[in-house]
Amino acid sequence: MKQRLPALDALRGLIMVLMALDHASLLLARVHPFEMWNQPLPAYGSASWFFTRWLTHLCAPGFFLLMGAGMALLEASRRERGWSAAQVRRFFLWRGAVLVVISYLFEVAPMALMAHSGRDAMSVSPVVLGVLVTLGLSMMAAAMMMGLAACGWFAIGAAAVLAPNVLLPWLGAERAQHALALLLVSPGQSGLVTSGYPVMPWFGICALGVGLGHLLRRGAEQTLRAALPAGLALVALFVLVRAGGGFGNLRLAEGSGWMAWLTVVKYPPSLAFVSLMIGLDLVLLSLLHRFGDRLDGPRRVLMVYGQAPLLFYIAHFYLFGAVSMIAFSRQPSPQWLLYPLWLAGCAALYYPCLRFREFKRKQPESSLWRML
Repeated sequence: MKQRLPALDALRGLIMVLMALDHASLLLARVHPFEMWNQPLPAYGSASWFFTRWLTHLCAPGFFLLMGAGMALLEASRRERGWSAAQVRRFFLWRGAVLVVISYLFEVAPMALMAHSGRDAMSVSPVVLGVLVTLGLSMMAAAMMMGLAACGWFAIGAAAVLAPNVLLPWLGAERAQHALALLLVSPGQSGLVTSGYPVMPWFGICALGVGLGHLLRRGAEQTLRAALPAGLALVALFVLVRAGGGFGNLRLAEGSGWMAWLTVVKYPPSLAFVSLMIGLDLVLLSLLHRFGDRLDGPRRVLMVYGQAPLLFYIAHFYLFGAVSMIAFSRQPSPQWLLYPLWLAGCAALYYPCLRFREFKRKQPESSLWRML
């Protein structure tokens, strides 16, 4: 695989922009519900607030899926250029470790300082499983398994995704808060662990992505076209799981409206959540491939964000955090102002992402900068 696939970069860029909306809502409007397996699911007062949150559910599964696919494609590219399997594995191990370190430097450490100063009531544990940390750990785990065939990756991914759906009802609320459970399958907090993204189900989505990457290596055109019916099949699975009301939901719909029916457990990702969001991600991936040339301008913009995702991820937190401290320290942003501020923030980060992308391209393949 000698060339990047524009649809993957464009989808990653779209995910980054949607993620920025979610975090702008948190930092500026101070609206950010959590869909926990052991707490009542959020109820929304309006469709606009519902979609502000619901659309951003595409992001975390998309991150892990595309990371896995990118690992498979990068492995093939490096092996074609003469890298050994050990060199590829070592590169991914270092890259995963870099993600963990960056998370602790730019996310966990500031949270700890804010908690210590009394500006934030949230305590910070020694082990914090945020999205970057779990991405890094998933990459490191996948690096040790890169010799598997696509069918092996799909089997492991499916088993890992199903794990919380099987284990949490058996563990119950009390045992699910033990440190090992928090690390593997259950979100929550103990003295040692703060877990937002327990490793097992999110690694499962990464593994599914590696399997997808293997299929892309065999035939990118056929795979990207097949992503549409595959995605629709997963959406159909979501409908079956949700309508069944039992296994795969982790928590039943609260209320009878369509918003309640579409509000599913994300923490940890239930089978209903994974099937719906991965299904929609695959549909978007296929559509970006099929119709991307007709929307070349917007696609190129999204690709800039998608090819500098880590810079965008870190910078958007600090950008919206600064705006929040300066303009909304006393009262949150009104909803009507949230959306233009979100778009303005994304626009402000376009040229830094563009320059960083060009800088990375000039670095040697083994450079630490290529890992960012």
